[in-house]
Amino acid sequence: MLQQILDEMWIDPELLAELDESQKQTLFCKMREEQIRRWRIWDEQNPVPTTISRKPGQKHVDFLLDAEGDPWTWVMGEHEDDKSIETILEEEAREAARQLAEKEAHNLRLTMEAELTELLELNKKQREEIEVAEQKLETEDIYCSADQLRINFKPLNAPSNINNNISIPGFKRDALQEISFNKPHKVSQRVAQWEIRMMEERTSEIYKKLQKKKMDAAKEAEEAENKQEHLWREQQRKAKEAETQMREIARRAREEHRRSMLEVEKPNNAGETANLPPSLPPRKDNGCFLPTTTSKPPNKDAILEWFRSSQVTRKAGLDPNTNSIAPWFHGLITRQEAESLLLAQPAGSFLVRVSERIWGYAISYRDIDRCKHYLIDASNGHYQFLGTNQISHNTLGDLVTYHGARPITAIGGELLGRPCHRIKPLPPPFQALSIRAR
Repeated sequence: MLQQILDEMWIDPELLAELDESQKQTLFCKMREEQIRRWRIWDEQNPVPTTISRKPGQKHVDFLLDAEGDPWTWVMGEHEDDKSIETILEEEAREAARQLAEKEAHNLRLTMEAELTELLELNKKQREEIEVAEQKLETEDIYCSADQLRINFKPLNAPSNINNNISIPGFKRDALQEISFNKPHKVSQRVAQWEIRMMEERTSEIYKKLQKKKMDAAKEAEEAENKQEHLWREQQRKAKEAETQMREIARRAREEHRRSMLEVEKPNNAGETANLPPSLPPRKDNGCFLPTTTSKPPNKDAILEWFRSSQVTRKAGLDPNTNSIAPWFHGLITRQEAESLLLAQPAGSFLVRVSERIWGYAISYRDIDRCKHYLIDASNGHYQFLGTNQISHNTLGDLVTYHGARPITAIGGELLGRPCHRIKPLPPPFQALSIRAR
């Protein structure tokens, strides 16, 4: 059966469900070894071509080669003129701050030019008004009081709708003074100087904000990483505990197998030990199908024919003490039927049924929380559980009696204590057991 599984690289899910954990691990290792072996054979038969043939006109990529003929590569930081990553990031941050400050200064300069243009127009208008007033005074009486002069002359005032918060107050005051003295060229110089000064200050301010934001982001990332590291370590600890537990289970299973192999096995009635050399099941010459290998049974008819031909003569299903059909033997029933019978029974109850998956039997055992199933191989003339280093028995009754005193597995401690009695009578093919016993 193992060879068939390795050839097909597939196992029936129902058959896999009836294997215990150690048998599943052994089967996985065998399938993995077979898979690797097939990969190696395929690699030997299909070598990788050293040269790639291209069609004429096909596009391809040629890499720049170094002195040794390998593709040329450049690793940042290895050359003496390369900048460190910290320097590059700092330069990028400063450039971003400068561009943002330049954009802000440009927008403020446009606003300032609009305001100063308004001031210049107002200054020109007021100057025209002063000239008109002076000409009027020349035509009028030159003698007037100081109070009258004070009334006639209106000083230069800034418009009320100018926003004084968009620039430095000292700069606005100086600009107004320059406009009062009719020196617009100095005003443009002051605007340019103010723009440069303001851009430098804003660049420094924006850079500090970017650095602070970067430090805050790095701090948050570090806190998140520490939290993730803590969760990862906790998961790793739990995984190691689970792995240690699995290793301990495997170690106990190996010790139990080793101890069982060293024990003196019970002799049979003929004085021979229970570990008899394997023998093939009997065959017939009338064309009936009888197994000679451990392949899967094709159908129920083949199983019944196998049971009549080889198992009835070996008294499989008989109680070794009373020489009658054992109460725990239920013949050919399904896994679901066995579980439905055992659910109403207390823990420790069991039954033996003929398996539909292998040439043999299955023990269905009622545990505290669930039902367990163990396959018994009977294809080679003796009875033993599937797996390596298993104790073989001459009869099925001997196996059941043996595990009534010793557990099936050391971890589970499954003792076959209370048989689950049959509700329905056995089918006719299995009634031959009682006739053969008489």
